[in-house]
Amino acid sequence: MESGVFQPKTFYRKLDSLLTRIGGGASIKEMLSLVLDELVESVGEDLGIRSGCVYRLSGGVYSKTDQLCGVGAGSWPASIRKGDETIELLSRHKSYIFVDTVDPSWGRDSVAVLFGEDDEYLLIFMLEKGWVRETLEFSLNTIRSTLNYSSSTSRFSADLQEAYEIQKSLLPRIEPEFEGYDITGRMEAAEKVGGDLYDFSVLAEGVLNFAVGDASGHGLPAALLARDVVTGLRMGMEKEMKISGVICKLNSVINRSRLSTRFISLFYGELELGGTLVYVNAGHPPPLLFKSDRIEKLDVGGTILGPLEDTSFKRGFAFMDPGDLLVLFTDGILEATAADGEIFGEKRLAVYIRESISRPLSEIIDGLFEAIRDFAESERLQDDTTIVVIRRL
Repeated sequence: MESGVFQPKTFYRKLDSLLTRIGGGASIKEMLSLVLDELVESVGEDLGIRSGCVYRLSGGVYSKTDQLCGVGAGSWPASIRKGDETIELLSRHKSYIFVDTVDPSWGRDSVAVLFGEDDEYLLIFMLEKGWVRETLEFSLNTIRSTLNYSSSTSRFSADLQEAYEIQKSLLPRIEPEFEGYDITGRMEAAEKVGGDLYDFSVLAEGVLNFAVGDASGHGLPAALLARDVVTGLRMGMEKEMKISGVICKLNSVINRSRLSTRFISLFYGELELGGTLVYVNAGHPPPLLFKSDRIEKLDVGGTILGPLEDTSFKRGFAFMDPGDLLVLFTDGILEATAADGEIFGEKRLAVYIRESISRPLSEIIDGLFEAIRDFAESERLQDDTTIVVIRRL
């Protein structure tokens, strides 16, 4: 993450990597301690955070623990009553930035977050000048829901085979017939089940709906979110909702979810027979539209779905001429990593597609998966990996 430039997906990957290192058996107290240090030390400057402190609820009082980090922390109160005005405000919102409204006992220019199923932990950060509200809200909502989910999943096991069958049933069984176009796709999970998805369907009025998504994490939690998104997209198509309305509704549903991970990047498009493409890119790696003389990136839309309840998405427009090739993919392709740490990357992907552009679509996909495995020198995929290719004839 470059200093001063906040990248949501990079931030989430850092958090996800940290929780993976911590392990599934860790308590929320242990996770909070490590995440607190990581947040202040690694991205504190980008978020405008200079110090933090953790409190734990017991007997109606939040008491300060020994979990502190950062410098210039000021005076942390030893305890805070649950009935305090600030805590009542937090109980309604779960996170709150204290600037010019309520004056908390630990001081203004701060942000606080509640964690745990019964809000048993309180995490407070002191802010530097120059913090950005949207960035803080995104980051803290991400941390809160991720830690709460990680804690809850350590207490139950799931039937992965059943999840695998559910996910398999949601993927397209056959390629759609759309006059004047060839279309195909493939998804391979890094584990038994994964968080990648793709879907397409043809409406009676001659419009192809298609989507590619990448849910946070791996395994069952990510697969559950992928299932919910595919179901939501199909319902939106059946009700003939406008494209931006479908994405906003999905975002709201994911934000309120408590039964799966809550973050997903998604590209959703509607392609007309004549070549006009309307789309929304919700934080997803931009698909590449290969034209005869250039490559267009389809990057208009908004942030990833889930962290923020109230967010808007812009529509993007493109046009597919005869001979054009549209390639959609997930991070599993871009971030495939060689032994020396080099990633496959967008540039290498573009070179491969240009060299293979005249081949049948199935051969393009077969060759790409082979190229990724050769590059990483491993038969096992490092991440869920998906590609969808659409060619106008």
